[in-house]
Amino acid sequence: MKQNRRMKYTCILLFVLASIAPLAGYSQYFSTGQEPAKIKWRQINTENFQLIYPQDYEEKARQVASIFEKVYALGHQTLGHAPRKISVILHTHTVKSNGLVAWSPKRVELFTTPHQEIYAQDWIEQLAIHEFRHVVQMDKIQQELPRILPILFGEQAAAVTVGAYLPFWFIEGDAVVTETALSHAGRGRLPSFLMENKAQAVEKGLYSFNKASLGSYRDFVPNRYKFGYWMVGGARRNYGSNIWSKVLDEIAQNPLSISPVNRVLKRETGLRQKELYEKLFAEYRQQWTDEVSQLDLTPISTLTQRPKFQTNYTQSHALNDSTVVVLKQSRSDLSRIVKITPTGEETVFTPGNIFQESFSGEKNMLIWSERRPDLRWTHADRSVIVVYNLANRAKQEFRYENKLFSPTISPKQLRFAAVEVDKTNRYFLSVFDLTSGQRLQQLAFPGNPFLLTPSWDDKEETLYFVALSSKGKALASVNLSDEKLNTLIEPGFHEIRNPEFADGVVYFTGSFTGIDNIYAYHLAGGNTEQLSSVSFGADYPAIFNGKILLSNYTSDGYQLASLNRSETIRTSLEEISHKQYELAEVLARQEGQVVAFEDPKPEIESKPYRKLAHIFNFHSWAPVYVDVDDSDIQPGVSLFSQNKLGTAETRVGYEYNWEEESGKYILAFNYSGLFPVFDAEFNYGTRNSDYNVIRQVSVPTQTGFATVNDTVRQNIEWNEFSFEGGISLPLVFSQGKYTQLVRPELEYSYQNVSHTSSTPQEFYQGYYHALTYRLFLQNSLGRSELDLQSRWAQAIELIYRDGLTGGSDIGRIAAAQGYLFFPGLFNNHGIKIFNGYQNKKSGSSFGNAVRVPRGYHSFQNNELYTLGADYVMPLLYPDFSLGRLIYLKRIRSSFFYDYGQANGNVYSSDGEIAGKFTAKMQSLGVELMADGHFLRLVTPVSLGLRGAYIPDTQNFHLQVLFSVSFDSL
Repeated sequence: MKQNRRMKYTCILLFVLASIAPLAGYSQYFSTGQEPAKIKWRQINTENFQLIYPQDYEEKARQVASIFEKVYALGHQTLGHAPRKISVILHTHTVKSNGLVAWSPKRVELFTTPHQEIYAQDWIEQLAIHEFRHVVQMDKIQQELPRILPILFGEQAAAVTVGAYLPFWFIEGDAVVTETALSHAGRGRLPSFLMENKAQAVEKGLYSFNKASLGSYRDFVPNRYKFGYWMVGGARRNYGSNIWSKVLDEIAQNPLSISPVNRVLKRETGLRQKELYEKLFAEYRQQWTDEVSQLDLTPISTLTQRPKFQTNYTQSHALNDSTVVVLKQSRSDLSRIVKITPTGEETVFTPGNIFQESFSGEKNMLIWSERRPDLRWTHADRSVIVVYNLANRAKQEFRYENKLFSPTISPKQLRFAAVEVDKTNRYFLSVFDLTSGQRLQQLAFPGNPFLLTPSWDDKEETLYFVALSSKGKALASVNLSDEKLNTLIEPGFHEIRNPEFADGVVYFTGSFTGIDNIYAYHLAGGNTEQLSSVSFGADYPAIFNGKILLSNYTSDGYQLASLNRSETIRTSLEEISHKQYELAEVLARQEGQVVAFEDPKPEIESKPYRKLAHIFNFHSWAPVYVDVDDSDIQPGVSLFSQNKLGTAETRVGYEYNWEEESGKYILAFNYSGLFPVFDAEFNYGTRNSDYNVIRQVSVPTQTGFATVNDTVRQNIEWNEFSFEGGISLPLVFSQGKYTQLVRPELEYSYQNVSHTSSTPQEFYQGYYHALTYRLFLQNSLGRSELDLQSRWAQAIELIYRDGLTGGSDIGRIAAAQGYLFFPGLFNNHGIKIFNGYQNKKSGSSFGNAVRVPRGYHSFQNNELYTLGADYVMPLLYPDFSLGRLIYLKRIRSSFFYDYGQANGNVYSSDGEIAGKFTAKMQSLGVELMADGHFLRLVTPVSLGLRGAYIPDTQNFHLQVLFSVSFDSL
């Protein structure tokens, strides 16, 4: 019975793998990038974790190891599973702030630099709780799967099972629930995190389950972290803390059943996912509506128009009595710095990849911090301070070894201050000369608190900022003369952010009531007052023409608004009852206690981590051959390796060809840990094919025997060995809003054909080899969420392939092709122009490097020119659901015209050149594509048709188009 069950699981999972081959291929080689090759690595091994980190992070790494061990003790209890030991890789040389858990191979990756929007808890502690919960989720699936599946497939069995069956809103929502329940803070106590679902439900009503969980292009939908918190937390509150543990048990123990999540939820709650959503959010909506109706709102004047697509106007700065400069971020446009005047809105500047909470201004001078990539290394990007003069449109940039955030210019425009973070997570408040960029002061404070969003006083003597310590967030100041830290508002686990000084008052955003509002700390009296009362959230205070500027949150984003000082509510902070977050408190009681992180100073041994010794890490395998590049599965076997630093990938396998009834062995290797990237692939196997052979035979006639030609079908078998090896330099340049890519490549290929004992002597035997030179260049402007392509971009590829002497002559080919991208007639429309030209040596065996016009099949030629033009545009955002089967988010189209001309040889039946041909080709047509989700899987799918009309022959060709995007993972 057990054997039959194992066979059933095996057969079905093979089918599932074939059905979701793109997901399987993606899971096997997911790399976040590489650190500079010069970095030396060390490791710490504790009972439950292996930490791998750069050598200069040694002291902090010991604290991180202690933090993870403390989280381990509590972070797994409500899922009922203690996970096995796992590696944690620390990326300390990057400006990115993030964390992730990946499987195949399994590891945790932490990007250790804090960002300026973090809530009232240490950044590493936040990451440790959240990411460890993902480890528990994944390891529970891995350990509870039927044993035959990990034996057959390795770690990818769990990765594919989770990707196919477990909603991503659960994965992230459960982690947010855990970070909230096991700490005094967490996003479940963060009003700016909670307000998005609240505003949407109150102002626009409830969306369908598919729309709420999978998003929309038409309307802004809170992401899966926020939606997942309300779903997972609400279910735990109503049905017990182990409800989701039972869901994971069902998925793991019956991984190939239909809708295991719904089955468990129906059994335990009487509701499926959709019904659970409707029940929980109907309750939330009623609660939120009642809360809003009971508020005594302050009158505010909105300065911006409510947009069609969600737009945020934040971090405003008064230029004069009638003009405000503000950062505008929209789903349908690039981030812009704009002027708001009584007559309208004007774009001032389009920045690059700007950090949040990093834009400010003083009179006509604007300043912000941008992320700039490293020339080669993904995890060596850095921050650049950009200063822009509105008067003369002059831009100046400053680059530093350390990372700088939240710059702010002094009132006399001679200096600027910024938060500075080094590679070991030491935090400073630093002052720089605005003209030269030279550092003038670097202030560090006892206990190394993390510092956020500084603001100058009017005399340039004091800086006001937020200081985050183990006790929470405090409003603080420092006098630049004595460099002493002064606490204005004692630390706590509520939100305090974005202080702004004006007229002896420090204005800031606070969350004491459970809604972000504007508060004022009066320096003269030391008292704090609440000034605004809004429905969902107010942020980014500034003073403008005697009024308080603020960003007021709505279901369509932050709108710029003003509040008369005479109409503020002026409620003393002492009179305010601090908000208790009911759902968060229920979850905390279920966990029983919070993680105690106080002063971890462990004595933990470390040792070197040798990159070469750990270059192989075989994590997954399969009784089929998985072609990662083509997302295809064939009969055979596969074995996959990826080292933990993400620099070496190895694939070993055997692929069987049904048609030829033969197979080949494959060994592929890629290494990106040095400045150039190296890759190689070996193939060896037997080929098998049927050929028509013409033989002369004697046949009897009335007068004797006659010799005639007879066609005989003969099977021919031969051995084939091939090798491809290459070296490339993937270089990234960036100048603000534009990014340039340069990738030169050199590749050597070799192929040898040898006979077996049954191969006819006249069959080809020998080898040929070639060198390929390739240069790819690209310059592109960023894209908004709703853009179908880049608005402005240029790309060119130059290729030269040369068949080398010493083997069979396979000729040569030279080609150049390029794309030009332009904006279309309306927003989110686009124009794409393609040009390609290739020239081959007569008789060359190389395939085409340039595409032929759409609607035509590729063919051999000596010379080919192709021109193509496309106009792409969105048609509809239907947000249409057909049960759980299909959720359709967007319908888009592309109208195209292609022209081509080719010259080549005409061959006679004996293979000799009999003449020349010239072919002119043209086609026009339309592509109609639908973007959405199948079976509520998180990976978006595009499915559509291409219709091409050939005017010369009056033929019409129809082609099915299909693609899967992994950008959402």
